[in-house]
Amino acid sequence: MRSTKHLNLAVLHDLDAARGAIEEALAGADPARAPGLRRALSILEASAHSDDDLKIRWARQYLAEAGVPAGDTSAHAIRELRRAVPKLGLAEAVELVTLAAKH
Repeated sequence: MRSTKHLNLAVLHDLDAARGAIEEALAGADPARAPGLRRALSILEASAHSDDDLKIRWARQYLAEAGVPAGDTSAHAIRELRRAVPKLGLAEAVELVTLAAKH
């Protein structure tokens, strides 16, 4: 079975701009504000997820919204994912559904 890092899904991380803004603010922060900015940066870092985690989370969320029960690895679940992403291959959809069911 293929690894999810080879799936033809693009994962967009929108945290880079926020991270940069916090780091910039921290660089010029007065001592009273620095601890709060460091805490904000650590929260942001903790919320970052790998591409694979984001793909699995997306699959679980999409399947739930489509009315597919959690843990369902049926052909219906696979069809729903492929309906969401028409260029998603069969093997990729099967893998995503399987991984989503496990997590």
